[in-house]
Amino acid sequence: MLQGYRLFDADAHAMMSPRMWASLPQEFSARRPRPTRVHDAGDMNRWTNGWLVEGQIIPHALGPGSQPGNEPARVLEEFGAEAHSPEFPLSSFDLSDPGARLRGMDFMGVDHQMLYPTTLYARMTNDPAFEAALMRSYNRYIGGQCAQAPKRLKWAGLLPLRDAREGCAALAEMTELGASAAVVYGTAGDRLLCHPSFTPVWDELHRSGLPLCVHMGMSYPPFAEVCTGLLAAHGIGMSLPAQMAFVAIVGHGMLDRYPNLKVGFLEFGAEWMLYMVARLDHYLPIDRSQMPIKTEVPQRAIEDYVKSGRIFIAGEADDKLLPQEIELLGEDQILYSSDLPHGEGRHNAAKEIIARTDINERQKQKILYDNAVKFFGAP
Repeated sequence: MLQGYRLFDADAHAMMSPRMWASLPQEFSARRPRPTRVHDAGDMNRWTNGWLVEGQIIPHALGPGSQPGNEPARVLEEFGAEAHSPEFPLSSFDLSDPGARLRGMDFMGVDHQMLYPTTLYARMTNDPAFEAALMRSYNRYIGGQCAQAPKRLKWAGLLPLRDAREGCAALAEMTELGASAAVVYGTAGDRLLCHPSFTPVWDELHRSGLPLCVHMGMSYPPFAEVCTGLLAAHGIGMSLPAQMAFVAIVGHGMLDRYPNLKVGFLEFGAEWMLYMVARLDHYLPIDRSQMPIKTEVPQRAIEDYVKSGRIFIAGEADDKLLPQEIELLGEDQILYSSDLPHGEGRHNAAKEIIARTDINERQKQKILYDNAVKFFGAP
């Protein structure tokens, strides 16, 4: 609790570490991501290390595919990693010591925290079988660690889509392990989330009752090619795929086919929602009249869906358009997030929300706690 407010952090992270590959099947073990140093790196600033996986080093800051991320030097002592403060030791970063993460949460006044993997999973491999193995290995690791404090440590299981059988198996496994949500990135490679090949997975997700979280990440390969710097990565490669997910889910009738599905959009701002809803609703009447397959078009206006209580979004604590976002979605759909322990972690996000004068006390309590309970379920 912070200044009398309960806090449910809707988007925090477990930093990537080799512990997450412990349960990889034998046939994939040798292909696991490996922490790697770059020699002759005097002119590379901090980007002297990364994860070697599928012939590429990620993250990196120069050339196509540039993006920030969870490099080994932030999590491994042998690569020079140091805890940022006594309240957040390295063992809390990858959740190898859940008790350390709880102490950090206590320091911040956070009651419950929802954990997601690194965004690097969005582009580790194009091999559907290896991707599924990596994702399920992560799920088993994070599920076991969070089970040590299940009331406070919540987690979203990675959902492999490119292999439908593995996706359904992953859902069954994460449900058994106690996941509170499933997480995907904005696309599955070059396919939108509404692609027919994913239907068996969405059917199973709907039956499971788990909410779906769409997290930022460089999942769409053509965007990676044009991102030759970190700013382009943030503005294009990591953010636009999640907006593509909104079009796929809301604009292609998925909310009609799955009437109980709840969807959250995380870590790429919220202002885009104001534009996207108006843009899609502008074209919807003519597109509805011209589409030969009517089930590919939503039955209602886009604004009706975002006001339905099934769309949730985590914007920034200092977002100037927060009152307008509340007006569009409703005050029950906005989430608070810290992004800890990522480098751009919003350490003071809760304090910033509490200090705002353009939203009322009821809205603050909903954003800081109640809306996360509505989305993920009671802790």
